Order: sequence, then C-alpha cells, then structure tokens
Amino acid sequence: MEIGHADKISELGAPSMWIEWGDLARKNNSCNLGSGFPNFPLHPDLREELVSAAENPVTCWYTRAQGHPKLIEEIIATYSPLVGREIQPTEAIVTIGAYQGIFWSFEAFVQAGDEVIVFDPMFDAYRLDCVLSGAKFVPVALKLESGSWVLDEELFENSFNCNTKMIVVNTPHNPTGKVFTRKELEFISKLSKEYNCLILADEVYDRYVFDGHEHLSIASLPGMWERTITLCSAGKMFGVTGWRVGWAFGGANLIEKLFRICKCDTFGASTILQEALAGMLQRQRLCIPPKESYFQWANNIFVENYTKLQKAFTNANMPVIPAEGGFFMIVDCTKRRFKFQDSPEFQSSVETFDIKIAKGIVNKYKLSVLPLSLFYGSDSKSKLTSYLRVCFAKSPESVDKAVEIIESFE
Repeated sequence: MEIGHADKISELGAPSMWIEWGDLARKNNSCNLGSGFPNFPLHPDLREELVSAAENPVTCWYTRAQGHPKLIEEIIATYSPLVGREIQPTEAIVTIGAYQGIFWSFEAFVQAGDEVIVFDPMFDAYRLDCVLSGAKFVPVALKLESGSWVLDEELFENSFNCNTKMIVVNTPHNPTGKVFTRKELEFISKLSKEYNCLILADEVYDRYVFDGHEHLSIASLPGMWERTITLCSAGKMFGVTGWRVGWAFGGANLIEKLFRICKCDTFGASTILQEALAGMLQRQRLCIPPKESYFQWANNIFVENYTKLQKAFTNANMPVIPAEGGFFMIVDCTKRRFKFQDSPEFQSSVETFDIKIAKGIVNKYKLSVLPLSLFYGSDSKSKLTSYLRVCFAKSPESVDKAVEIIESFE
C-alpha cells in the first residue's frame, strides 16, 4: 500500500520547470541561455580568497548558525551605506542561497488565512513557498506599456485587503529586467504601511543595473527598515551560483524570526565559502580606481553580451524589450516565422505559443531559451504567451555561439 503524503504536496503541482527545461537543454547539448547562471571561470580575486580561506584551519569547523562573523561584518560594512543606517550584527543572517531566505521568510511570517502579493511574471519559488505556508497567493501583473514594464497602481492597490500580510518586491526583476522606480517603490511602501504588511525585498541582482537606471533598496525609504527583509545572493553577485550562499538583513525583530526557522533547518552555510566571500566583499568595498572592481568587470561583460544579443535578435525580426538591469532580456517571438512552425507537431500542439517556439528553437537549433509564460503565477488574461526569456549573464564565448545560431534561424 502506498504511503500517503501531505495535501500540500499535491498543491505544489508537477516537478519544477527548471528540471524539464534543464533536461531538454542537456538532451540537445544546447547553448544554454535559458538558465540564469553565469558560466565563466572563477574570478582570480575570488580564487585567491578561496585559497586563503582553505589555509585557515578555522574554516574546517562549524561557524555560527546566524553567519560567519567575518562575513556578517562585511555585510554590515557593504550594505549600511545603501540603506542609510548602521546595520547591527543582530540585523543580518547568512542563508544557503537567497532561495533559503525566501523559504525562511514565508515559514516565519505567513500562514493559512494570510495573503501574499507578488508581481507577475515572477520567480517561481515565491508561489511554491506560499503554497507550503498555506497562505493565499495573489499575483499582480506588471503592464507592458510602450516597451517598458510598469506597475499598475490601481490593480496593485485593489489587491489589498485585511488579510494581506506580505508583498514580494524583486528588483532588478526576474524575468523582465525591470528596475522599479523610486515612485513605484514609494507607492508600494505607502500601501505596506496602510495595511501593515511585511516587504520581502529580493534584490539578488542589485549590482547589475544599466546606465540611466538606479537600484534603490526599498528598506532605505522612510519607515521601511522595520518592515522589510532584504535578500541578496553571493551566487548572483560573484558568478558562483553553485556555492549556495546568500544573506538577509532587516530589523532585528524580523531577523530573529528567521533565525528561529534556521534552527529547524540546515545549521548553516559552508564556513570556508563564507570566509572567502567575506574577503571578496572587502576587496570590492576597498577597491580604488584605476583598479577595476569585480562588479565593473562583470557589468562590462554583461553590457557587451546584451548589445550583441539585442542586435542579433533584432536582425532576426525578434524585437527585444529593453532590460534595465539583472541577467535577462525579453524577446518578442510573434513577428518571426520559423520553418518548424509548419510541422504537424507544432500545429497540433495545445501548448502556448511561446512554449512551442522555445521547444522548436532548442530542438532545431540547439539554443536553449525559456518561455515567459512559465513565469506567471496564474492563468489570467494578463499572462503573455509570445515572449522568451534570454539570459545574457554568460561567458562571451557562449554569447558569440548563441549569436551564430540566431543568425542561422530559418
């Protein structure tokens, strides 16, 4: 007899889209611009810090569950100027990737009867963790207006009620590349105070913002520190997503609740990696021109990659919605006619248009991209089904290969 499972397991649905599309990319040995991870080698500065950490015997031992002291010190020194206050040691905690910080936040602060507002399209972990917590998931679609993604203030405000407990704000935004403006963040802040909501600020791409745009941490706005948990990712920051180290900071009253969940979960992130990352953060903080910081180095690569891909897609009659920051660009696939669209398989498929196009591209051309519709938390009429998400945070070699493939489209 089969052993029964908890009801919430059924509510989580099928295995993650990352498994299906990752398998499809590997099966085709594709050039992978679908997954959002930089694939270039470890930066020399970070390699030096890792070697130095390995030579310190302390890094072979457990460190504090709340975070390696040296890394907590660097988190405080790095982010205090950005939030306009001196962060205290009790106001920061290290996580096993920002993903764990999302999970802890949902477990600590929301439950059955609560509602969580998230901007659609979105990173799928928000919806899944909301299901696990028992709370109601409330997606609010961003509007695509004159080539930009904007907050629909009326739709957003109408999503609130007395049960609203949390708002997830991801900026720079995955998957759209939107950077929320000061005006938008001030409007979100205003409503969070009116309805006494927690802000979960996912800012893992905060170091990667294009010219003409500015990242503003919502925790820095008046009255927001005590109601905001900010999440960051060393993996996204330094191109080491496999290291699985992130951190969260916010009011001590909030971080203490995360630590209670931490005690019931994995004891702590890797000591040696925390030691190395502390040294790397310090290098960036103390970097003086003309020496180039890691962030300048990576940004230069990403901007060049973006420019190459934008040109290639545009020439292929696949316009790009301008990205403002982060790792991703959104490509319109409605104007391009592929030969594979005439196949019986394509014609008979009931999948959304973007899914069929993405599958056709990876199967025919060995280029992996992701359908935007997979990032929507609901099947509402607001779901866009004719766009693709493309990651430009890759090695120049990967992007050059992708450009060759795009130029070969038929």
